[in-house]
Amino acid sequence: MSQENTLRGTLLTVTRRYAAGIDVGEDAVRVAIVSRRLRANAAVCVEHLESVALPSGAVIGGDFVDRAAIVAALREAFARLPENGVWRALRCAIGLPASATLTTQIPLARLIDTHGQLAASIGGDPRGLLEPAVLAEAERAAGIERGALAVDWSVQTRENGEALVAIAATARRHVEARVEAAAEAGIALSAIDGEPAAALRAMRHAGSVELDADARYLVCWLESVGLHGWLVGPRGVEDEVRYPAPEHRSIADALHELAGERAPLDCIYVGGQIELMAHACLPLPMLGKTFGCAALPFEAAPYCNGAAEIPTAHKHSPRFAVAFGLALREVMQ
Repeated sequence: MSQENTLRGTLLTVTRRYAAGIDVGEDAVRVAIVSRRLRANAAVCVEHLESVALPSGAVIGGDFVDRAAIVAALREAFARLPENGVWRALRCAIGLPASATLTTQIPLARLIDTHGQLAASIGGDPRGLLEPAVLAEAERAAGIERGALAVDWSVQTRENGEALVAIAATARRHVEARVEAAAEAGIALSAIDGEPAAALRAMRHAGSVELDADARYLVCWLESVGLHGWLVGPRGVEDEVRYPAPEHRSIADALHELAGERAPLDCIYVGGQIELMAHACLPLPMLGKTFGCAALPFEAAPYCNGAAEIPTAHKHSPRFAVAFGLALREVMQ
């Protein structure tokens, strides 16, 4: 690279953040490169989308069964990226499937009461109590010793003032497999995030750009194990649902309960394996008609800003929601 191009790349890196979202699915590795200027309310741009097929059985239920094939696909995906000096400092995030991750919420007061016996050993300080209590709860819920778990948690406050502790836990081997596979492919990871959370983030971004601030809409993410659905309103995520579940007879039943009857929906966004909706006898046109609103597949196309090297099929593929959402996390921080 010439000195002039090096200087240009350095200046762009200072004024604009770039990130890669890496989605390692059962069928392919998908990579989204996203950028955003470092100023308030700056637009997000998709710089590149890439997909490399994986052989059948390389990834099963979140397990990296054929590590060599995954590493080769990661290397190929990044080798296909256009040469661009400003991408040398990419922040890279990779996803974890829901099947490999346990998530739960527990009231803060109940968590402290349940594990109050730990207080004596730490002097009764609630702050000191919280982390061991979270680890104990994660161990109980996952049925895996805490030493074999990777746990993330945060305290969230509801409108009624009740504090909840949100816990996400996964077997440490899933995290290690992703870090090691990325490292073998020459990729340094900055974050690991749940795939449903990344898909939700991507489609909420679409909603924030395309809908009014007071819009009320559904977000649906479909994968081989089922549906993840969220109700989004002016206050953010108001409710969520999973299907299959014993309390729901069908996807339609689950989504009707999620939407409720308080107000009509403005839109439904659907990402992932959207063909599964048709298999459930609820294709997108029928879904929209059922709820009286537009039912739209997630697409990265509106954020590609004329990037000529992105294949049209990738721009319009709803399967890039996770990769886009992972990269979005990194450029918004």
